[in-house]
Amino acid sequence: MLAKPSAYRSIAAIVVLAGFLVPAIAGAIEVKKKLDSGGGGGGPSGPAQSGPAPKNPLSPAQQKALQESVMNDSDQFLSQESEKKNSGEPYVDLEHAAFSYIPSNKDGGVIVKAKLTGTEYKAKKGAESSGKGSPTGKKRALVFDYKVEGSKIVASEPPKWEDVETAKK
Repeated sequence: MLAKPSAYRSIAAIVVLAGFLVPAIAGAIEVKKKLDSGGGGGGPSGPAQSGPAPKNPLSPAQQKALQESVMNDSDQFLSQESEKKNSGEPYVDLEHAAFSYIPSNKDGGVIVKAKLTGTEYKAKKGAESSGKGSPTGKKRALVFDYKVEGSKIVASEPPKWEDVETAKK
């Protein structure tokens, strides 16, 4: 008999699905910019390179496999952050995390770096713990590294947390 998925897993699935639908609707993906370390050009204050964005090397089947991999691999972290919230520790809101991914070609294959970026909150204490708490002003990203093998997405490294620089106004 199948167990019902938890509310957190369902919400995480919706967030990940939305992350895939928005770029598909907009007709764009996030693209990692490369720094030109060669000579020539206008230097750091010279003209920027322009042109069309590179084509997404992931097929729709591979995008779906990536979505499922991120959803499955993030379950453990979603639970950990929920436990932190319930115990009053600072936690990252992965339920409302922004999803992005950057595919690239390396050594004849495709690798993908996927990120779930969320705001860190200081949990409320006591009976008010059902709310979000107060933001700490920090953002953190859960980073997944994958290799594309046909229509399969295989983790190449364990997921890890990164601090995200936030622009100060």
